[in-house]
Amino acid sequence: MEFNQKVPIYTQIIDDIKIKFINGTYQSGQEIPSRRELAKKLGVNPNTIQRAYREMEDMKLIVTARGQGSFMTSDAKILEALREEALNDAVSQSIEMLRSFGKSDEDILNTMKKYMKGEKSQ
Repeated sequence: MEFNQKVPIYTQIIDDIKIKFINGTYQSGQEIPSRRELAKKLGVNPNTIQRAYREMEDMKLIVTARGQGSFMTSDAKILEALREEALNDAVSQSIEMLRSFGKSDEDILNTMKKYMKGEKSQ
């Protein structure tokens, strides 16, 4: 994992775990690496991992059982909310970028419809 210098590392770790949960790399109820293991793997301070895990516990994204480890939530509503948030973020970023290229909303919508139908745009 390469870190962006402009974004706090703990938030990048949270985002990475969210993506892995959304795309199925981590399943509901699956154990995730311990704080120590992840700190060693990523080469970051264990306190950074601790902060990321604490934030995810507060978000109810993970559950930590004392002496057993940390696990992804089994709450399907949280996973669905994360997927919806990711969809909205991706659409918003794409539309803003395309608008900055001078494309009209109509052009963007038509291109997306063609793309989703499997047609190539010009």
